[in-house]
Amino acid sequence: MPRTLLDMKLEAERRLKAKDVTGALKIYRLMLEAMPLDFTLRFDIADVFSAIGETRFAIAIYQTIAQFNIRAGAPLTALVAIKILEKYNVPAAPLMELLAQTYCRTSSKLGRGVRPAPPDYSAQVRDDIDLNYAMDDVEVKKGLAQMAAFAGNIQNYPPILPPIAIFSTLESEPFERLMGLMTLKRFKHGDVIVQEGTVGNALFFVARGEVKVVKKVRDGDEEKQVHLARLGAGTIFGEMALISSEPRGASVICEGAVDVFALTRSQVEMISAEIPVVAGAMSRFTRDRLISNLLNTNPLFKPFDDKNRKELLARFVGHEVPAKTIFIEQGKPGNGLYLILQGAAEVLTWNGDEYIRVAQLGPGDIAGEISLIHDEPATATVRTVGKTTLLFLARELFKTLLDAVPELLKHFAKMANQRIADTENKLEEDRKSKVSLIGPPVAPIDDVELSDDDIILV
Repeated sequence: MPRTLLDMKLEAERRLKAKDVTGALKIYRLMLEAMPLDFTLRFDIADVFSAIGETRFAIAIYQTIAQFNIRAGAPLTALVAIKILEKYNVPAAPLMELLAQTYCRTSSKLGRGVRPAPPDYSAQVRDDIDLNYAMDDVEVKKGLAQMAAFAGNIQNYPPILPPIAIFSTLESEPFERLMGLMTLKRFKHGDVIVQEGTVGNALFFVARGEVKVVKKVRDGDEEKQVHLARLGAGTIFGEMALISSEPRGASVICEGAVDVFALTRSQVEMISAEIPVVAGAMSRFTRDRLISNLLNTNPLFKPFDDKNRKELLARFVGHEVPAKTIFIEQGKPGNGLYLILQGAAEVLTWNGDEYIRVAQLGPGDIAGEISLIHDEPATATVRTVGKTTLLFLARELFKTLLDAVPELLKHFAKMANQRIADTENKLEEDRKSKVSLIGPPVAPIDDVELSDDDIILV
């Protein structure tokens, strides 16, 4: 079978596990000769030198990695090298300043750039290559370190670089300050970065490597794990931890070695108080991510293409409302359709003596469709649990939407009938148990809480 670069890489990793460092470095030298632009390989080489105490060699390579990746369009990889240099007490301020100036809001280099393509490890190499060529330990280390630390022959850097989410909306000074707060976390294959069901307090940036996003779902009596996504360098996960104390909705697991940066909620709050523009950047990012997820996953938007989805979303009015806000009241006519963008709401039904909680709604859930579909007063009261962002589509616009897309009418009618059945079942259970699930009736909604001042979308 022909040998590939991946075969060589795996053999190098096997030798490292067997403590044959020189044997592994010999293979890395051959690979670097074949792929001089593979700076992921250079990172692996620097990490090996760091692990065996060859600090001088490691530092020289990390410095080259940082400089190259800043200019090549991989700023987070550059930041990994910068953070490691700081641990070695190497002055990295010039590199951090260069990073900020290159990727901040006022940089002239930012645009629709393309990130560096990963190397092709499926490429075949000659079968007769000797992986155990004769060279003493000192020469192997010194020669490989010189090769990995040299980038003077690289001339073709991209003229336009892709921006960094959140950071590239900031000026150089807050950019550098926020970058300085981020904590580097290095993981091995199989490590769990985020565990489903735990309460998160940090936002993560993938700097190097890949992670998979998985979620547990019930299939009858069995529980299985469903793969949701694969995220690579430059992507972000865990942003809901910045605005909510809700448990994580999925787990994030490393696929190979992974470097990520973490920003905790307390760090964001601290720097937001110090530099208010950071708070605005974080708020815009989380809002945009919520909206993007909503457009891509909610059945309401499924029949439309990207352009029409955004046009439909623009017809919604956004409100940020406090906890215990009633936005649908049982017995009153429905005034429109509500979508929960962020937060949660509970569905309450009055049984003659008290309110019964019949359901809880979360991000992406819809409320108000029963009254609109059946053209009758609301069958339940819906109120927010905590601070919640609601998107509202007026009754008239909802009717127009259904006329234009008949399949949505079928979708909402099915949803409405299912919710009516669920409510009747819940009330029947309550009559049998005589257990109160909610307190006395809550006060009517204060119209001021849903005023035009709360609009967040245009």
